[in-house]
Amino acid sequence: MKQNNGLLKDRLIEAIVSGELGSVEDRGVEFTLKEFKSVLHDIKTDYINFFLPAATIEPGRETMTRTKYLLRISKGVYRVHPDLFECYDKTPGTT
Repeated sequence: MKQNNGLLKDRLIEAIVSGELGSVEDRGVEFTLKEFKSVLHDIKTDYINFFLPAATIEPGRETMTRTKYLLRISKGVYRVHPDLFECYDKTPGTT
């Protein structure tokens, strides 16, 4: 991934759309915490440890918001809410 000083959310989306992060599964794009940290390895602060939990939609909710756009599938595994790609007008696998 190229060096980027943008928002972590934008960097996450860029990595997913470029195919560098995550895999397309039956129910959407999924990635692990380990993959996330590997792709965004240049972030050296603890912020990277708090980013994914802070962006996770609470259990029982289905609607995405500006700051909540990930679903926690299991420990360390996340799925991207499909509406996130519509907001950014990008789809995984396209550049």
